[in-house]
Amino acid sequence: MNNLKIRQKFLILGFIAFLSLLFIGWLALKINQESFKNSNSVVINFQDTQKIQTLYIEELYILREMILSLVISPNDDYKNDIDKKILPMINSLDGKFSKNLYLDSKYWENYKKIALKTREYSLKGFDEGAFMNTSTVERDSFYDLINQLKGIQNEKLKSSEKKIFELKKSVDNNNFYILIGVLIIGLIGLILDITVIMKLVKNIETIQKGLEKFFDYLNSPTDYKKTLHHIDIKSKDELGLMSEAINKKVKLIKENLHDDYKLIHEATLTLDNLKEGKFGNRLKEEGKSKELNTLKNVMNEVIDSLENKIKEEITQRTNQEKLMMQQSKLAAMGEMIGNIAHQWRQPISEINAVLMEVETITKYSKLNKEHLLESIKICNQVTEHMSMTISDFQNFFKPSKKKEDFSVLSACKKALSIINASLTNNKIKLIFDVQDDNIINGYSSEFSHAILNIISNAKDVLVSRKIKDPKIKISIKVGRKFTVIKISDNAGGIKLEDIDIIFEPYFTTKHAKQGTGIGLYMTKMIIENNMQGFVNVKNIENGALFTIKIK
Repeated sequence: MNNLKIRQKFLILGFIAFLSLLFIGWLALKINQESFKNSNSVVINFQDTQKIQTLYIEELYILREMILSLVISPNDDYKNDIDKKILPMINSLDGKFSKNLYLDSKYWENYKKIALKTREYSLKGFDEGAFMNTSTVERDSFYDLINQLKGIQNEKLKSSEKKIFELKKSVDNNNFYILIGVLIIGLIGLILDITVIMKLVKNIETIQKGLEKFFDYLNSPTDYKKTLHHIDIKSKDELGLMSEAINKKVKLIKENLHDDYKLIHEATLTLDNLKEGKFGNRLKEEGKSKELNTLKNVMNEVIDSLENKIKEEITQRTNQEKLMMQQSKLAAMGEMIGNIAHQWRQPISEINAVLMEVETITKYSKLNKEHLLESIKICNQVTEHMSMTISDFQNFFKPSKKKEDFSVLSACKKALSIINASLTNNKIKLIFDVQDDNIINGYSSEFSHAILNIISNAKDVLVSRKIKDPKIKISIKVGRKFTVIKISDNAGGIKLEDIDIIFEPYFTTKHAKQGTGIGLYMTKMIIENNMQGFVNVKNIENGALFTIKIK
């Protein structure tokens, strides 16, 4: 068996299995034929029994009943009506008994003769003779005929019982034969399994264990002095040839793998250093594999190019960040100066009015000391208010150094205090809808700055588009997980081609002298990066709606 190929072994097993199937199929066919034959006999006997009952016995009882009715009928009209049914029934039974292969027709002929005699007596008015005939001779003949038919039924039933018994015995015998056949086939299969299949399984397990040892070695190839498991299979089949080929390959791989691993290890360390930002390392080891050496050269070239690009990108990003921050500061400064101008316009007008009054009194009449002191007091109050305004602006734009708990409503009001004068000056109506306030953790000044950027953008659009009855609405709601701030306007909305890029840096719809395009970008960075929240925008019926969600 060791010299046979695996396919030859399986062909032998398949041929034996085919013969076994033929044997079992022959037994099954034999059982089916005998079962069909016996079952058919049983069915025919039961059908004959049923026919005797339905076609003969039941008809005879009906005929007997009608003859009795004829005998006891009170008048001729009744007798004539019954007689019309008797003769057709007798003729029908004549035809049936003539075809009966199981019963001698003399029993029927005898009963028919007596029954017709009774009929004759009754129709001629000889009721005593008809009664005596039907209650003696005719009755005996009737039951003699019925008993003959029942005897035939009994014979049929006994024959069916015999056939069933024979069928059962035949099935038991055939089941015994099948059981013996299955046991023999199973025994042969067991022997073949022990001699062939188990041998194959053992060889496969030997190869599996050898490969597992080899794979364990591959997991730690630095241990190149480790003794590998040799796959030892004696057979000359495919598995034996496979084991020899594997042993040769394993030996060759072991000889070459150590140098290759040193190169791979060096490449891994170099990439790890590159991830950590440590530049300057290059691959130096030489491997046995030509492909690995080619890969080493390619990696060195890629690392050279990558380091240069990373340095260039870092420099470019740093410059861009510096430029963006500078632009942001300049934009914030411009906004602040504009808002200060709006805040100071009214106080300066008040100071100017007081000075003009003092000048007029001085020119055209005598200025008394009390009036002068009162005017100076008014000017001092106005300038103190202007100084407080400057302090508010300084505190607003001063960056927060650490996170703190603060009120969402207070932060929004802080932003409004900066731009409120500008809104009033441009006749923009501010609607403040606060359903609830909430305390959140983060950078209060940055959050107020983000709110201010959105309101300032809405103000600029309302002014530039010259919207009649301009409005800005701010609402604050507190849910289970989020505090939601919504800021909407009636400026007509954002263009569809711009709505997806409105938060990108340097994007602006304003003139170059009016906007830098970093306000909404800074707002997104503050809300999403620093506050771990969400901000989005969409168009509504008459304008745009900005939604901010903070956990």
